[in-house]
Amino acid sequence: MAAKKTTTQRGLGHAHRQQVKSLKARHIDGSPCWWCGLPMWLDDARNWDGQTLAGDHSRSRALHTGTKADRLLHGICNKRRGAGLKDHLRPAVTGNPPDAPLDTEVDDRSQWCAMAW
Repeated sequence: MAAKKTTTQRGLGHAHRQQVKSLKARHIDGSPCWWCGLPMWLDDARNWDGQTLAGDHSRSRALHTGTKADRLLHGICNKRRGAGLKDHLRPAVTGNPPDAPLDTEVDDRSQWCAMAW
C-alpha cells in the first residue's frame, strides 16, 4: 500500500494555507456557501457541519494546474465537491439538503404533476 501524500505533496502546503488565511481575513460572516447555499461562519461551531471553512479551487486541482484557492466553502461541502464533476448537483442548485446523496435528486414530481382521473 502506498504511503499517503502530505498536504504539501498534494499542493496544499504553505502557499495554499496563506491563500486560505487571506480568504478568511476578507470573509463576511453569514455569507452563503457556493456549494450548499447555507451561511458560513469563521466560528466552526456555527457552521452546519461544525467544521472550519476550507479553501476551494473553482478550477479544481484535479483537472487544472496552477490553480489557487479562490473561495471558501464549508469543510464538508469542499470534500463533497471533490474535482467539481458534480457541480450541477450541488444543494444550492437542487434544493436538496447538503448531506443528501449527490447521485440522487429529490423526487418532487408531486409539486409539478397533477393527475386528474
